[in-house]
Amino acid sequence: MEKRPLKVFLCHASADKPKVRELYRTLRRRGVQPWLDVEDLIPGQNWEMEIPKALLSSDAIIICLSPNSVDKEGYVQKEIKFALDKALEMPEGRIFLIPARLEDCDLPFTLRQYQAVNLFEKDGYTKLMKALKLRASQLHLANVELPKAGEITREIEKIADDKRPPEPKEAKPETETPKPSTQKIDVGGDVSDSVIVTGSNNVINVGTQETPSPKPEKEKAAEPVAKKEQPKKSQPPRKPNTAIIVALIGLVGTICAALVSSPLLANLFDRTPEPTAIISTTTATKTPAPSKTPTKVFTPTATPYPIEIIDPKGITMRLVPAGEFSMGSENGSDDERPVHPVYLDAFYMDVYEVTNAAYQACVDVGACDPPQETSSYTRSSYYENSEFDNYPVIDVDWNQAKAYCAWRGGGLPTEAQWEKAARGDDGRTYPWGEEVSCNQANYHNGSNYCVGDTTEVGNYENGKSPYGMYDMAGNVWEWVNDWYDSDYYASSPSSNPSGPVSGQYRVLRGGAWDYLVVNLVRSAFRNRDAPDGIYNGIGFRCARSLP
Repeated sequence: MEKRPLKVFLCHASADKPKVRELYRTLRRRGVQPWLDVEDLIPGQNWEMEIPKALLSSDAIIICLSPNSVDKEGYVQKEIKFALDKALEMPEGRIFLIPARLEDCDLPFTLRQYQAVNLFEKDGYTKLMKALKLRASQLHLANVELPKAGEITREIEKIADDKRPPEPKEAKPETETPKPSTQKIDVGGDVSDSVIVTGSNNVINVGTQETPSPKPEKEKAAEPVAKKEQPKKSQPPRKPNTAIIVALIGLVGTICAALVSSPLLANLFDRTPEPTAIISTTTATKTPAPSKTPTKVFTPTATPYPIEIIDPKGITMRLVPAGEFSMGSENGSDDERPVHPVYLDAFYMDVYEVTNAAYQACVDVGACDPPQETSSYTRSSYYENSEFDNYPVIDVDWNQAKAYCAWRGGGLPTEAQWEKAARGDDGRTYPWGEEVSCNQANYHNGSNYCVGDTTEVGNYENGKSPYGMYDMAGNVWEWVNDWYDSDYYASSPSSNPSGPVSGQYRVLRGGAWDYLVVNLVRSAFRNRDAPDGIYNGIGFRCARSLP
């Protein structure tokens, strides 16, 4: 299988965008796949949702630092916090978070444990590219191209042109023949005085070094300095009003998340019976569901099939009856619209996310490959540790999830099947209703973790879906079968849609324990990642058609 490029998120302050944009172009030329809001956000997309998606799917994060990002509040601080949280989940020795100084500035206290690179120094660009090359090798991804010795690149030429004249040596002002004040770097040989900024997912641009102007001893020495400063004075301000609005939006979102997390709503719905064993094959008379729902009580379609079964591998599954439901949401991202009616045949879905123990059974018989990591965010030993047998398996890609479900005699659910199983047919926002708190799901509420890692499956009685499935909001993202297409809802079939025939990403549903925006655990929310993507917040569950 062809290796994909390293995905790098560029975290930066708005005022540094010109430099970071140049870094973005530099990384692309070196075989890296950077993500930068001004380059990769599509007009009309909700940036407050798309930025966390890009952070989540990144292989590395470059935090571009300058006085603009260190000393100011705003959304960049949320990005840095999320990057730090995600970095903690990485195994020891893995490169993931790279602080990169665009200008000389103090390193924030929270980042001091990570070795920073100074992109304004002579070898900063080369050091950064070496770090990204190592990260790509750790993930067995496409190689990152390094500049060759003596190579004259566009980046080095630009730095040579932008570099200020060297500061005159005060110790020998009269006896030594002064060098011309307009001397440039010898780009054909040593490039130690060149400055280039780069990053993993965040790409920082190359710019002039922010150092004090040399004290001129001659009239000619001062003249080029003034010419260098002139372009900076002519640059227009970087939309300060927009930055303030963005910061206020983030603050309002955090306050709203806190308000909707009130524990007073935790017991609004009654519990449904705990599924324990296979039910007889007689006609079911009642589908277990919350005794109270926002609008209605669910009743099953008449069928000769049991509401609950145990499949040949010993896994408990629940029936989702045939019928129509409304798919999508008018209150979410553009890719959740238009809301449209979908008819689905009846099917069975796993009651729980696939656990470590269940997945291990497939590995033991040679039908599945082991997870690509054995640790979790806070646990160095997670997979194959009996203490966590009943916790969701993580760090499996889409292909591994598909192979496991095939071994079980089923497959990954379609996106439509997953959404109906999660929210029923009454259009509810979450599996249990309209409000969310840490008593109902394991997620990140925008300011704090509910738990801070995965939890045992079936741990939230108040969080079950209308058909009796657990953890369909939070805990781990769940792979589904469909390719991702942001416009698919506009033309998808009205009966048993199976998704686009091709694509770049596969769909993820349900949110995870660490996702930093509360409304992204809504049942209608759509996420995606490359089929070979792995993460300690991604798992899955299986579905199967009726015989």
